[in-house]
Amino acid sequence: MSLEPIAPGIDRWPMPEAGMNALVVADGGEALVVDPGTLPSRAGRLRTAIEARGDRIVGVVVTHAHWDHCFALAAFADVPSFAHPAAIAELRERGEQQRAAALGSASGETADALRHLTIALPTVQVETPHRLQIGALAVELEPIGHAHSRGDLVVHVPAAAATLAGDLVETAGDPQLDEQTDVGGWLRALDRLGAHGQPLLVPGHGDPCGRERLDHHRALLEAHLRSG
Repeated sequence: MSLEPIAPGIDRWPMPEAGMNALVVADGGEALVVDPGTLPSRAGRLRTAIEARGDRIVGVVVTHAHWDHCFALAAFADVPSFAHPAAIAELRERGEQQRAAALGSASGETADALRHLTIALPTVQVETPHRLQIGALAVELEPIGHAHSRGDLVVHVPAAAATLAGDLVETAGDPQLDEQTDVGGWLRALDRLGAHGQPLLVPGHGDPCGRERLDHHRALLEAHLRSG
């Protein structure tokens, strides 16, 4: 497996769980990991690949507190990690419940790793828009709030014309809802991405897309509201 360029300064490293995109924003010898993935061992291989090309990891962003995006966070315990406050609370309160649910469909080495990993919490709360500098790249963290999850956050990289949208946007399948989803909040998030997101949207699962994908999601979510 290797880092796959998807935009200037942005690479992805797909994880096995439904093609979850672990993402890397890098410039000038510095790297920011967005959604480190599921298992520390897999994130360790990602880290090795980043450092092998000469980049130093300076931070991690968690777009939301679902296990497939953030259970590998312990592999980056030596750098700051950023998330919405509600995402941090979600991991603290429901991390073990998520572990149990994941174990229901896991087996072999994956199940063993899930049983023994440390569920690490992000260390920096992002309550208001926050800017990071990765080399010469300005990276903007925007807290969205309750939508797909209790605490969604997106990452804008204007120089790459890209927004890393977490699971607010998916192309590997249709939007995924659970008991924590706020459909109205998700629709408002789509409106915000349409107005303020970059032209290239990088989803949590699947290939990058344009804003036309927002219309697909909006139609499905509006139908869900009507049926409920």
